[in-house]
Amino acid sequence: MGKKVYFLYTKAFSDIGSMMELVIMNAVIYSMTKSTTWLAAVLALRVCGGILTSLFSGVIADRYNRRKLMIFSDITRGISILFLCIFPSPTMIAIAAFVIGALGSFFSVSFSADLPQIFGEENILKINAFISRLAAISMVIGFLGSAFLSTVVNYRVIIGIDAISYFMSAFVLIFYKWENTVKNNGNKHWRQLIDDLKEVKTYVLVKPLLLLVFIVFLFQTFSASSHNVGVPILAEKISSEHATFYQGLIWGTWGIGGIISTWLIPKVSWLKQHYLFMYYGASVLTSLGFILFLSNQILWIVFLFAFFTGFFDNAAGTYFSTMIQKTENSIRGRIFGVANLLNRVGFTIGFVAASPLLSFITMPHLVWLFHGSLIIMIMSVIGYLLIKRKINFNYDSIQNTENEIMVSK
Repeated sequence: MGKKVYFLYTKAFSDIGSMMELVIMNAVIYSMTKSTTWLAAVLALRVCGGILTSLFSGVIADRYNRRKLMIFSDITRGISILFLCIFPSPTMIAIAAFVIGALGSFFSVSFSADLPQIFGEENILKINAFISRLAAISMVIGFLGSAFLSTVVNYRVIIGIDAISYFMSAFVLIFYKWENTVKNNGNKHWRQLIDDLKEVKTYVLVKPLLLLVFIVFLFQTFSASSHNVGVPILAEKISSEHATFYQGLIWGTWGIGGIISTWLIPKVSWLKQHYLFMYYGASVLTSLGFILFLSNQILWIVFLFAFFTGFFDNAAGTYFSTMIQKTENSIRGRIFGVANLLNRVGFTIGFVAASPLLSFITMPHLVWLFHGSLIIMIMSVIGYLLIKRKINFNYDSIQNTENEIMVSK
């Protein structure tokens, strides 16, 4: 990977800062207001900002220089975070949460769409595995770091670290350049925006495998809301006095599993093939892992299956990103914009549904329901593909429509 890898390390440091900022921002807003309404509003604004800009960011990423979009996103997010150090108030926190969510879409879409151009399409699975491994490490360090630093320094220091991480990322991008491969810089009229979005719809509909992957991904993000609610509840049941400690251990164990899986994928030849099969299989095993460890309070079972779940969850994410990056460069930004939108919409629907459901069912039952729906959906998709008898588990390119499942007349 050469010197290009420094860009990925810088992004990982930025991810660590973002993890710490997320924890601290939620804690600070609740400490300032003593209101769950304000806390929910800040969380909602972060998600809504991403939803509103997901498709739009994809269109922009396919029409302009993606590297410059990432620089703009980093600098603007860094400035918005710095304002919290100078003017700490609930209103400023709410505004910053929206800006971070909205501009985060621009960065993530542009970053994911240009990876094949930066590192070469032949290396993309290896790169995605490396990025997933760094993300797992960043999550562990970020969560544990926020817990430790919050006890010894003022929250402004932690927020400042996040701002610095954004500026560092922008600094690296300013001096590290690659060819701008986006050539579609024609008509900028608002009607062109609609035409660009219609092109995405047409593209997805004529690529049935891509459409099925997106359907499964939507269910996957929906089911993820249940374990994000479930882990804090499980930690509280294990020990009400040390709930934060056990929550950190659970997610830390999950992260270790992800680190190992993303280290293995590029090194084992058969793991570098059959993307579609591996994505569906890893997703099913991830859901089974969450069901098993969130239905127990026996520590060795919880940690064993937390590791198991992290192993397959990060693998599923790696294969998903790799498949989407096989789309044509001219439309890849918009395709990632769709994926980003589905991610946030599925997660939001899950959270909205989880609250009323928990009033009359237990947390383990909620996990069974949500992750069970994902398993059923994947089994249905695989059954459909087998019935068509044209399934291609050697699938490594969504570009080849002749190898895809076409709806029979």
